[in-house]
Formats: sequence, structure tokens, C-alpha cells
Amino acid sequence: MSSKLRIWVTGASEGIGLGLLQHYQNLGWQTVGSSRRTQGPTVADYWIPADLSDSADQISAVNQLMTEVGWPDLVVLNAGVGHWATADESARSDAERVFALNYWAPVEITRLLAQRAEGRGLHVIVISSIAARFGQQKLATYSASKAAVALWAESVNEEWQGSAHRIQLILPGVVSTNIMRHSIGRDGQALGDRAGAHRGWSVERTVRAIERATRSGRFAHILASPGVRLALIMHDLCPSIFYLLLRRKP
Repeated sequence: MSSKLRIWVTGASEGIGLGLLQHYQNLGWQTVGSSRRTQGPTVADYWIPADLSDSADQISAVNQLMTEVGWPDLVVLNAGVGHWATADESARSDAERVFALNYWAPVEITRLLAQRAEGRGLHVIVISSIAARFGQQKLATYSASKAAVALWAESVNEEWQGSAHRIQLILPGVVSTNIMRHSIGRDGQALGDRAGAHRGWSVERTVRAIERATRSGRFAHILASPGVRLALIMHDLCPSIFYLLLRRKP
């Protein structure tokens, strides 16, 4: 059995998830990754392939983790899928796919791990999105799923006060990943080359910020520039001005 600290990252085949595996391996942790891909990256010491939008795979992944690897010191629930369509173009079947991975997967995995804790502390990091904080065109379904998991995590944080468990919420802004290329369009297919430019924080900067957050005492962390943070305050205090300025943004 390894004496190293152990991290399990979902959605770990690319983007933020892959960056987290690399970062924590460099810190000397044992890294465990998951995604639908059958083969994991070299930075994963152990790979658990699973479609975490499927309830059977959720159970299988947790069982495999516990029987073949061991209890995780840190769990980062990063797996997710984007959605890019107006509200009236959004099919219910597509919305259900989005919620299955963005909301139900972290909810169920956390519940399954908590049931297996047996007195051990559980530290869960939920990756939501800054899109959970305000409405945007063509992001109604995605934002709703991320807002749902954010409020769920906030509720769990209250329930776990005084226990050995801990949950934290990360709300990244725009990060330079392939999330838009993988996002579901109005036709139910991944956008691929139809996706527009998606540039923001680097993956490296984002994962460093996430790692710092895990060592802090705060529950929620917004990973965005001071200007974006100020805009969120304006949204909360005076949404009419916020949306007026948002609509004027080129």
C-alpha cells in the first residue's frame, strides 16, 4: 500500500483534470484519474475508466477505487460537459445529458464515498463554473446545471459542519481548454470546429489556484480577474446595469 497522499480526479483525460494530475504528481501524490477513455495519460498512476453520467459506472468506479487503490485523501469532481444552444433550441434529452454529468455525477459519487468513509475524513472539491453566477445567451442549460451543483455543495457544506468531512466549491472563469469543442450544440452533437475562440486562464494557472484553494479554510473560490469579480458584485447589487453592460460587450 502506498504511503503517498492520494488524489482522485474525474474528467482527467485533458484540460483542468489532466493538469491536476500532472500538478499533484509533481507534488509527490499518488494520482488516480477517470474519464470515458479506456487508457489514461502517463501522469495517472492509476486509471479508472468510467462514464460517470451513468449510475452503474459511478458505483463501479467507486468500488474499483476502494478495492484496487484505496481511500482518497482528496477527490476533485471535475468531469463535465458544456451546452451551447438557446433555451428554445435545447432538447430535453440534451439537458438530461448535461445534468447527468454536471450535477448528478458529483452528487452520487460524493454520496457513495461518504457511505464508505467508515470514520475517515472525506475531502471533496466540486468544480462548478462562474457561469453558475449569472445568465448568458445560449448557456441556460449549462449554467443551470452548474448553479445546481454549486448550491448543492453549499448545502452539503452546512451539513458537514463539525464532521470529519469537508467540501469546497471552485468556480473557474474562462480557461483555455477544449470545453467549447466538446460542448453539445443545438443538434445534440459536439460543436467541434464550430466552436468559437475560448481563451482565458491557462490550465497551469488554474490548477495552481485550485491546489491553493484546497489548503485554505474557505468554502467557495472564484477563479477570475478582479474585473470579473467586480462585475459579479454589480450583478448581485444592480442586475439591470450588469446586463445592460453585458449586452453591450462585443
